Amino acid sequence: MHAIRKKLSHRFFAFMILLALTPVGITGYVTYLLAQRALTTTGGQHLMTIAEDHAKHVDAWVRERLDDIRLLAKLPALREACADACWLTDIKQSSHNYLALLNRATDSTKTRPPAYKNVFIVSPAREILAASTNKETGPPPDFKHESVLDRLHDDQETAFGQIYPDDRKNWVMDIAVRVRSEQGKTVAFIVATLNLSLAIDPVMTDLSGLGQTGDAYLVDKNGQMISQSRFLSSTEISSKKIKTYGVEQALLGKTGTAVYENYAGKKVMGAFLWLPAYEWVMLTEMTLEETLWPLQWIRAIILAASALVMVICLLMAYIVSRRVVRPIVAMAEASQRMAEGELEQRVTDAGDDEIGILASNFNNMAQQLSLSVSALQRKEESLQKAYNELKTAQAQLVQSEKMAAIGELVASVAHEMRNPLTSIKLNIQIIGRSLLQGSSLREHYEIALNQVSQLDRMFSDLLNYSRPLTLTIVSVSLAELCEKSLATLREALSSRHVHVHREYAPDIPDVKVDPVKIEQVLGNILKNAVEASADGESIALVFGKSRIEGADCATLTITDHGAGISPRHLQTIFQPFFTTKQKGTGLGLSIVKKIMDAHGGTLQVTSLEGGGTTFLLAFPMEREGL
Repeated sequence: MHAIRKKLSHRFFAFMILLALTPVGITGYVTYLLAQRALTTTGGQHLMTIAEDHAKHVDAWVRERLDDIRLLAKLPALREACADACWLTDIKQSSHNYLALLNRATDSTKTRPPAYKNVFIVSPAREILAASTNKETGPPPDFKHESVLDRLHDDQETAFGQIYPDDRKNWVMDIAVRVRSEQGKTVAFIVATLNLSLAIDPVMTDLSGLGQTGDAYLVDKNGQMISQSRFLSSTEISSKKIKTYGVEQALLGKTGTAVYENYAGKKVMGAFLWLPAYEWVMLTEMTLEETLWPLQWIRAIILAASALVMVICLLMAYIVSRRVVRPIVAMAEASQRMAEGELEQRVTDAGDDEIGILASNFNNMAQQLSLSVSALQRKEESLQKAYNELKTAQAQLVQSEKMAAIGELVASVAHEMRNPLTSIKLNIQIIGRSLLQGSSLREHYEIALNQVSQLDRMFSDLLNYSRPLTLTIVSVSLAELCEKSLATLREALSSRHVHVHREYAPDIPDVKVDPVKIEQVLGNILKNAVEASADGESIALVFGKSRIEGADCATLTITDHGAGISPRHLQTIFQPFFTTKQKGTGLGLSIVKKIMDAHGGTLQVTSLEGGGTTFLLAFPMEREGL
């Protein structure tokens, strides 16, 4: 009976905790979400109202300037003067004082508000007829090239240009109006440069309703901020591109509100508004923390109530539930350690109730799992070893079959074709003896003879590559072998004026190799280095010692300064029949790799395209089995 009461008490207190905390938690959470949604909606509407108000102020100011220019374009005297001026080669030589009239018109417009930097009257040929500019303004603009007039299509009367900074780091924009004659023909254009900073900055710096962290600013279609900022200096504004979520959405033509990170990396509630006429984005933002500050009181009340209920319930449930919690926690921790690989974990002091039985079963399971994992690991190691041996044997078998097939093919080709090829070569040489040195057929004779020689070399390379290597190992100096190979290339080195620089490390030991085969390796690599070098360049030979893959080796580094090897070719240069030369067989480096592998040596190549190539040859100083 006591045991049953103990179990029921545990379940009762667990149910009481759940029953007490669930309503409080759900109610508090729903209240918090509803309050957050209400504040977010209200804050977004408030920010959108401010954004629309700022956008209307900026648009109204620009439209007023445009109306000024439109009014000027409709003046009869100006239209008549522009119509007549279109036919004059030099307006200054006109009997009518057109120039003075046009200049007075531009000056009167420019002096109306302080927003005009320059006002121009431009002919249809894009020649400046009259201008009113500031004294600080530089040379007049070239309207024949890209300008606001390129945006003024035939069916348009007005156009806005791109916004750009002037020499005083103010943002300016060109506006253009078409001037038509009474017959409707375009006789001129009026182009005005507006100092937008005079209008935009006072509007944007009005942060009423934006609290302590709010900001309002304009961004052009390239992400450049074009108004003053509450948090950025002028230098930071000019060098910063705005790529926030609000800007990206507005550039897609969307208008709305959202929560996102602003240009300073702070989470804000923002309103974004696309101004298609100017290709600008109007943004008003305020940090989310300030927008949702009333939630702090709601959150504090909910947390306080939840904490009070939780403390009361925990105090009541602690005494009766501790016998359940501790063993379960111990089993959870043991399970976690077992998942991390510690399979020797066991649970102790679990009691004699259901939890104790569970702990006992857990220990039995852990023991069986540990035994099973150990057995699987042993089987895995055995299978991996067998797999590696099988893979190695398979690779050797494939290579042997491949080399046998190549050998049979080469022997067959050499037997069937080399004798006819020799006959062809002899007959070509006989024919060549009858040709005079200056004969027109002499060139064709030499081409045929060279091609036959090329085929003969190909057969020789194929035979050398396919034959199994038989090494005659002796102790020899690596430097002496290199000098013998260079002696065979003396003519090529001399004709190209290629210099060979040698560098020797002290106490370089002899190596045990097949001298004939290694001379073939060195000759092939040195020949490639000479052919890759331009006239007057040099080849560096460095003899030394190094430890490679746990073995002491004698090393030779051959470096040229030629065109180098493309990175995509570095992985394939040792493959048979791969070549980038027009007359190569593609077997030279393959044979080199085969000979080095047969000696147990190491062959490494590094290259920088356009910066030369380096071959590293390493030979073990002490080798077994040779």
